[in-house]
Amino acid sequence: MFMICSHKPGAGESELGVSQVRFLVGLACAVALFCGSVCAEMLTPRGFTDEFVRAIAAALPSSTVTSKRELELTINDPSGVERTIVLHNAYREYSLDPERLSKIIGTFATTLSQPRTSETKLDRSRIIPVVKDREWLDELHNSLRLKGVKQEHLADRLNNELVIVYAEDDPHRMRYLTVNEGAGIGRAELRALAVENLRRLLPKIEARNYGDVFLISAGGDYEASLLLLDEIWSGGQIKVNGDIVVAIPARNVLLVTGSRSRAGLKKVRELAAKFTAEEPYRLTDALFVYRNGQFTRFGKK
Repeated sequence: MFMICSHKPGAGESELGVSQVRFLVGLACAVALFCGSVCAEMLTPRGFTDEFVRAIAAALPSSTVTSKRELELTINDPSGVERTIVLHNAYREYSLDPERLSKIIGTFATTLSQPRTSETKLDRSRIIPVVKDREWLDELHNSLRLKGVKQEHLADRLNNELVIVYAEDDPHRMRYLTVNEGAGIGRAELRALAVENLRRLLPKIEARNYGDVFLISAGGDYEASLLLLDEIWSGGQIKVNGDIVVAIPARNVLLVTGSRSRAGLKKVRELAAKFTAEEPYRLTDALFVYRNGQFTRFGKK
């Protein structure tokens, strides 16, 4: 599952930069978009999200459907329950065949218009762990409290800066789970189950080496969650100068260097700062070091 890709920088590639990172992590998507464009004019992620907002609002007239970020919906139903729906899977499906837009949206709208009840079964085989920064989770819960909604999402502490948020990730959407939905599963069992599901659902993991910095990719959706796979960090595949140090400045960016590499640390810090300032799906510019089987904050806050 995990493979180190040999990479020798060519002309113009001697130093890893933001533009190169964006190119590499978006390469697969770009290919899909190019192939799809021969069939129909492609919607941008923002345009795709707007189409979904209109369709879901029509399918759920008593609910409020909004979108603060592209490829992410917030649905507030009359009972006060708020759902966050991520559309990355749906957009990926659309990019492969743009002419299926109406069918994709229609299927999605039909699914969402069927209310979840206590009898609705959670698909345990699709529960995955999503690594987020603690500020993201605090903001989500604060926004719910301001709306008078008593709802808490299912999450565990990873370290002082990061949390694990659990989601149900089916081929069309990803939906963050609430505490009530995980009531029948112990936390230790839940994390083990979610990590095992992640291993099964992951595309091929690749690592490209640029001098003292590795760029690790896993399809563009799961990069931050790779911190939970100990075999990547303890198996000896990634060789660095000192302990392994990582940055997850955005949802689809995972940078790695060594704790004794001044050049590597400098470059990773620069990239992390730029991505957290510019990317819509930013996480944190903090660096984390892998020691004793755990990731903890590296350096001063």
